[in-house]
Amino acid sequence: MALDADPESLSGAEGGKYNAEDVKAKIFEGLVWLDPESVEKPLLASSWSVSDDGKLYTFKLRENVKWHDGTPFTSADVKFTFDEALSKYHPRAASMIERLDLKVETPDPVTVTFELNQSYAPFLRQLTVMDAPIIPAHLYRDTDFRTNAANQNPVGTGPFKLSEWNRGLNITLERNPDHWAAPKPYLDRIIYQIIPQPAGRVAALETGEIDFAADYYLAKTDLPRLMDSGQFQVREGGSLPAFYLAKMNTTGPVFATKEARQALAFAVDRRRMAQQVMNRFGRPGIGAWGDGFPWMVDREVNYETLYPYDPEKAKEMLAKADIKPGTTVRILYEATRPQIVTTAQLIRESLATIGLDPVLEPVENTVLVPRLYERRDFDIAILSYFSSGDPAIGYHRLYLTNTANAINTNASGYSNPEIDELLNKATAELDREKRGEIYRQAQHILDQDLPLLDLFEGQGADLAAKTLHGLFASVDARARWDEVWMEQ
Repeated sequence: MALDADPESLSGAEGGKYNAEDVKAKIFEGLVWLDPESVEKPLLASSWSVSDDGKLYTFKLRENVKWHDGTPFTSADVKFTFDEALSKYHPRAASMIERLDLKVETPDPVTVTFELNQSYAPFLRQLTVMDAPIIPAHLYRDTDFRTNAANQNPVGTGPFKLSEWNRGLNITLERNPDHWAAPKPYLDRIIYQIIPQPAGRVAALETGEIDFAADYYLAKTDLPRLMDSGQFQVREGGSLPAFYLAKMNTTGPVFATKEARQALAFAVDRRRMAQQVMNRFGRPGIGAWGDGFPWMVDREVNYETLYPYDPEKAKEMLAKADIKPGTTVRILYEATRPQIVTTAQLIRESLATIGLDPVLEPVENTVLVPRLYERRDFDIAILSYFSSGDPAIGYHRLYLTNTANAINTNASGYSNPEIDELLNKATAELDREKRGEIYRQAQHILDQDLPLLDLFEGQGADLAAKTLHGLFASVDARARWDEVWMEQ
C-alpha cells in the first residue's frame, strides 16, 4: 500500500493526519465500526443499549480479547482511554467529551456505561477507530503520553501488529495470530511504502509495486486513465463526505473583516477550480457545510447566488475593507498532496488577478500543524476536512470558538456566540428534520461571515489490484482490513 509521508506518531491517544489514521486503523479498534451504509456495527463492543432520553449508553464488551502483548482487554482500558487519553489529546473526541461532560463507569470487566449531560445525535458514530481508538491502560497509565515509547511502537487489539518502521521508506504490519476474530485477518502482512510524490504513487500502482491506493493519495488528473485501463478494481464515490476549503485568518491583517473575506469568494472561479483540480471527481463549493449532507443545506441561499465569480466585485470589496493593491497574502498548504498544491496555485492566480501579492508557502505537515493551530501564522490555508459521518463530528470544529488553539480545530480565529449556540443545539437534537433547520440557520450566518471558503466538494475513487478480495467492508477504505485476502 502507499503512504505519502511518515506519520508523526502512531499514538492511539491522538488524532492524526489521514496517513497516520490509515495505519492505526489496522492496529487499534474502536467500540463500533461503520458499514458501507454508515450504519454502526459492533466491534470491541458486542452489543449496546440506549436509554429513552438518549443520555445513557450501556456497552457489553467482547470477552477474551487481548492486547498485542498478551494482556487481557477489559472495561478499564475503555474508561482510561476516554478519561485520560482522548479527553486530552484527540481533537475530535476531546471536544465531544468536554461538551457532553462525559462520565464513564465500569460496573464489571465487560461492561461500560457512558452518561451524557444531553442527548448527542452522532455519539455512536464517534466511537469508531478513527475517532475513539481504545488504547492499553497498562502501557500509558502514569506516563507522559507525548513521549511514551508506545507512540512509535503501538500496541493495540487490532488485526495487525507493527513489525518494522523504516522512516522514509516503509512501515510493515504483521498478522495478529491471536486476534479475537480468528481466523481473521487473512493477510500475512501489509507493507506501506512511503512515496512522497504523486507520480511515484501512480507508477507504483501501475507496475504492481503496490496493490492498493486510497483516493487520498492519488492525483485526480490520473484517475480517469487509471480507472479506464481495466487494470484495477475501483470503488468510486464510496467515502464519507469531505470538502476542500480556503481557511482565512480572521485575526490577521488581511482577512480581519468579512468584506475582505467576501472578496476572496468573488475572486475564485470555483467551477473552473473543481474541474481543473478534481477532473470529473469534484463539484463547486456551495456554502458553509458543503453538499455532502443534503438534509442540512439550504440550496436556495448558496455561493452561486451570493458570490458569483466576479473579479471586479472582488476589487470593490477589497477597497471597502481598506486592503491596498499589492498587499502580500501568504498561502500556506501541505506540499505532498497533489489536489492541495494545484488548488493553492489557482488561489494565487485569483488573488493576483484582483491586484494582491500572493506568496505560496508549501510546507511539510510537521511544519503546517504548529503554524496553523498554535501560531496562526498564515493568511490563507488550503485544507480538506472529512465529515467523519456526521457534521457534529467533522465540521463543527471548523467554526466553534477555539480559545485553546486545539489541533485540527478552528484555526481561523473566528468566534461567534450565536454560531456556538446553534451548533451546540444541533448536537443535542435527535430529530434530523429539526437538526437540519438549525444547521440552515447557522449556514445563513456563516455564508455571510465567511471564515472559510468552501472551494469544492471531493468525490474520489479507491483503486486496488484485482487479486485483492474483501475490500470496502466499511464506508472508510482504511478500516476493516481483517476482511481482506489476496489471490496467490
